[in-house]
Amino acid sequence: METLLILQEGLFFDQLLYAAGLLGTATADERAETRAPSVAAATLRAPRAIAALAPEWRALEARAPAGATAFQACDLHLVWARHFCDARTELRLVTLRKNGRLVLVWPLAVSKGALGGVATWAGDPIGQYGDVVVEAGPERDRLIEAAFREIGSWGDVSFLHLGGVRADSAVARWAGRRGRKIGATQEAPALDHSPFENTEAFAKAGWPQAKRNAKRIKKLESLGGMNFEMVEPGERVQALVASAFGFKRAWLDRQGHFGRAFIDARLEACLTELAGDASLRSGLVVSHLSVGGETAAVEVGFRHGGVHYAFMGAFSPDFAKHSPGFVVTELTIRACVEAPDVGEYDPLPPADDYKLAWSNRRVKVRDYGLVLDWAGFASFLYAAHLRPALKTLYARLPLKLRQGLRLPRG
Repeated sequence: METLLILQEGLFFDQLLYAAGLLGTATADERAETRAPSVAAATLRAPRAIAALAPEWRALEARAPAGATAFQACDLHLVWARHFCDARTELRLVTLRKNGRLVLVWPLAVSKGALGGVATWAGDPIGQYGDVVVEAGPERDRLIEAAFREIGSWGDVSFLHLGGVRADSAVARWAGRRGRKIGATQEAPALDHSPFENTEAFAKAGWPQAKRNAKRIKKLESLGGMNFEMVEPGERVQALVASAFGFKRAWLDRQGHFGRAFIDARLEACLTELAGDASLRSGLVVSHLSVGGETAAVEVGFRHGGVHYAFMGAFSPDFAKHSPGFVVTELTIRACVEAPDVGEYDPLPPADDYKLAWSNRRVKVRDYGLVLDWAGFASFLYAAHLRPALKTLYARLPLKLRQGLRLPRG
């Protein structure tokens, strides 16, 4: 009995039982919903089958714009798969149809490694929030449960890692009930600018950062004139994205930060493709600040469902002492306030001070893990304990040593 109590406290005994096939935590209503002939779950793996689903997937996004974030967009995933899927990583879509109508898409990346098969949100490292694209309604959790049972039938995935789950997401309640928390709770700061009719009303709110930026803008103007613009995908945006990556890598090198995503050439190639194709519905938009005709700062963002997600900001070292990154953030927010189809600016977690300076609300964000069989406990222990410990250790190393340990780009 003592051993069982230790397992229950430390390794979550209910998931041990689930791994052994002994625990069914679905309610009677959920089991009935899963068996209902009107609900059909399927898994799409072949690139051709996934591409064929695109029109229905986009239509589902349009019907449920608040059902997911920009990081679950169909076109983003199709481009992501071309750059990140290989012999080790596969894009799989779990789909659910009710009476033939597509009501759910769950995009997952399945990777095979030393710890067995692991499924995570597809779209990493672009995707900062994880969610399921699902129609709203009282049956939403039941539909997600039915899709989860489809995942459980694969047989080659031992661990399901759901990172970046917002408390207000479609999957949050289900994940909180089914999964186990991994790591500490983060907060996503956000600026809900619906109370502000225009930028004049926004300015009257007296944001402390705006006063500092006024001095910075005056200085930047004196260096040859300043210009700000929001640029939609096309050849010019491709060039701006390339500049942003160059600035970002130089900054990471100076700071000795690891920056796994930004030293990965696949991320730049993926974002460059998204930036260059105006026909894609990824929501990508770039904020560009120039001084004297030279790029001073770039912010790459995504828009979806009335929210502007600030994915990546970077600034030129030539203008670093004048803080153009802070300026481009404020000017982007002002552009969002004026945009009729945008109601919120989301700088993404963590809740750093410079993000909180432009926020009026916060949303909790958590990671969850679900062990699907015995082998999955190794992946769970890595995600919950070993990986965070390694990141903490790296952050405590001296700057010169961190710089020496950084991996080459590629």
